[in-house]
Amino acid sequence: MTLTEFCDRVLDAATGAGWTANRVDDYAARRFPSGDDEVSPLKSGEVVGLQLGDYPVLAATLHLNDRAALAARLKSLHGQVVIARAYMRPHEVINTHLFLCATESGAGDWESIVDIAERDESVCRKVVWVPPSENVDQSFDAFVSRTFLARPWEGGDAVLDAPLDHNRNVVKSALVAAGLDAAMAVRWEQLVDKNTDDPDVLVEKLVALMEAKP
Repeated sequence: MTLTEFCDRVLDAATGAGWTANRVDDYAARRFPSGDDEVSPLKSGEVVGLQLGDYPVLAATLHLNDRAALAARLKSLHGQVVIARAYMRPHEVINTHLFLCATESGAGDWESIVDIAERDESVCRKVVWVPPSENVDQSFDAFVSRTFLARPWEGGDAVLDAPLDHNRNVVKSALVAAGLDAAMAVRWEQLVDKNTDDPDVLVEKLVALMEAKP
């Protein structure tokens, strides 16, 4: 999987989800906006800048060979992110992501290397995709589902009567734990359901209900 192919997949996924998506060459710039000297720690073409909605993304490849190489690679990518931030609008900086496509899988301790890369959020959030030899589309969909592009609520039916809406037992248990007997807890709950008065009036009614208890 080349970096260009990876970026094309990301852009297609974003537009398919209804996001505005395009390449931003400035995020891959080799110098700061006000500088003349090239300071990028990466070689030209090693990173591609993308804008997905309000999310700036730097896409690059990741070699899953050893931890020392990973540390050096992340350091270089962090340096590029710092440069890219200079070209972003202030509210976009916090949304910066690195999308990393592994160039090989299944060799050595690569799973722990991926884990280390994704856990390192010292500069920005990182998500790694390791393309398999088969079922590439399915694997990429799983990668997208771990990013801000995911829309899990679109794949399920709306539930208007979910158990979380049924909190009567929780309320009654809390009232009983606070000292009310079960019957009074039910009467309090019924009064609150019907009450439309301001809070002070409601408190008076709840107290009156207790005082009127036989």
